[in-house]
Amino acid sequence: MGIFRESRISDDAFIDTNRFIDNPEILLKGTGKGSSPLCYCSVCPPAEIELVKWAIASNKELFCLTNRTCLDFPIAYPCPEEIGPDRIANSFAVHRTSELPAIVIDVGTATTFDVVNEEDGYLGGVIAPGPQGFLDFLHQNTALLPKVAYGSKAPESPIGKTTSDAMLLGARLGFGPMITGILNRLKKEVKESCGKAPLVILAGGAARHLDLENFEHRPFLTLEGIALAYLENTLAQVS
Repeated sequence: MGIFRESRISDDAFIDTNRFIDNPEILLKGTGKGSSPLCYCSVCPPAEIELVKWAIASNKELFCLTNRTCLDFPIAYPCPEEIGPDRIANSFAVHRTSELPAIVIDVGTATTFDVVNEEDGYLGGVIAPGPQGFLDFLHQNTALLPKVAYGSKAPESPIGKTTSDAMLLGARLGFGPMITGILNRLKKEVKESCGKAPLVILAGGAARHLDLENFEHRPFLTLEGIALAYLENTLAQVS
């Protein structure tokens, strides 16, 4: 979450989803007072249900970003309802504020690649596992491999001397080349179709671990998209 003021995101914070579901006011502490609306997008129905219930009880204005509330944003996709709202928020922010065409890479539980251009808006993209997902898959689908956090300190040598180090090295050494391989294929496709090399934008905090060149890092891109969509809706209602 974050507070949008003076065209930028500030006071950012991260709250565990299960904690939020148990007590939505954990997330909204310090922001629930006053007349400012609460703007959001959601890919977690149980969390959204609790948020809406809290907003109704608190008489709080809510704005939800979806493919239908991003005004005048073209989506060249057969089924817009299938697109994750976070991906729409990222693409909407880029469409409104960045040089196009662009490829947005958002690293989280999943790693998403979204392609945006001026005329067609959201074109589509690629979904791959997030870095922690590789490790969780090994832990959950084998009998003896332990649970390992991607943020743990990795050994300097590429030869792991413990099971945990070997798993961590597998994720660390394999994740970057996967990203590069997908990105290079997308860049080639976009350049051929648009006649121009795309801008590469990294969203989300986990993106800082990637070893890429020539990119723009916008860690709060999703929140920016939500805020910009709300502002455009507000202006449209006024006019």
